Amino acid sequence: MTDIQEISVKSGIRPSECSCEKCKNLCRTPCLGTPEDINKLLEAGYGNRLTPVLWGVGMLVGLTDKPIKMVQPRLENNGWCTFRQPNGLCELHDKGLKPTEGKLATHKPKPNGWSLKKDITWLVAKRWLPLQGMF
Repeated sequence: MTDIQEISVKSGIRPSECSCEKCKNLCRTPCLGTPEDINKLLEAGYGNRLTPVLWGVGMLVGLTDKPIKMVQPRLENNGWCTFRQPNGLCELHDKGLKPTEGKLATHKPKPNGWSLKKDITWLVAKRWLPLQGMF
């Protein structure tokens, strides 16, 4: 099972496609990608648009005792994800390279409410835990 398939099952969220204004505005925060997603972006030549980050949300909600090191799409000075195009759509979408969080993102309410353990962002961030000693 791929990362996105497993995260989709665990979260109860299926990949969706929407280009409404609410969804376009989700690009204010770059989508988190799994290591698998980021490797695909590197292989496709997008390394110059990625950046190392420390994901600290897990500490705030009591899931981790320190930030999780990961590599993610860069947030540009204009306040948008590096892959957001002028029309508001993701440059990676049609290339099949959109990070997992973006593929599963939706402006619709979550089925059966929200649960921290089923949160897409947490499920993506967890994929980076085995790599913590590597960088």
